[in-house]
Amino acid sequence: MPETTASPRPVRAGMTLPFPPPRIESEVLDGRWVKTNDKPQWIDSLEIDTVDGETHVHILGSSAPSPHDWGRVRCTSVYASAPDTASAVAGGFIAHYDLDDCSVEVEGNYNLGLLVVATWVTFRAPGPYANRFTREFFFRA
Repeated sequence: MPETTASPRPVRAGMTLPFPPPRIESEVLDGRWVKTNDKPQWIDSLEIDTVDGETHVHILGSSAPSPHDWGRVRCTSVYASAPDTASAVAGGFIAHYDLDDCSVEVEGNYNLGLLVVATWVTFRAPGPYANRFTREFFFRA
């Protein structure tokens, strides 16, 4: 029996092809963000930038056991700010860090001019620190 290769099916008259999702305007998140209070926290500041449609975050730690410089990573997801698909302005992001002592999932939510950042920290080895959740507030510098 001869080998066959699949070919794409032709589009029939009246068939509607799905539209690609709208581009999420993540540039609204771009900039330097600093913590809203003077107390030591898990994060001191962060910088968000969008280049060629990819959003990145660079975090600086505030106090131990948070590292001073977490580095810059690409956000794994960026989400629109409204439930309707007509609004494609970014309202949040998720990023993942694999640091020396821990892994961290970072979730940011842009709301009323503030950036609310939550982290889920999982330490790699048993020690003096428990896995932790943090939630911190930042304003654009």
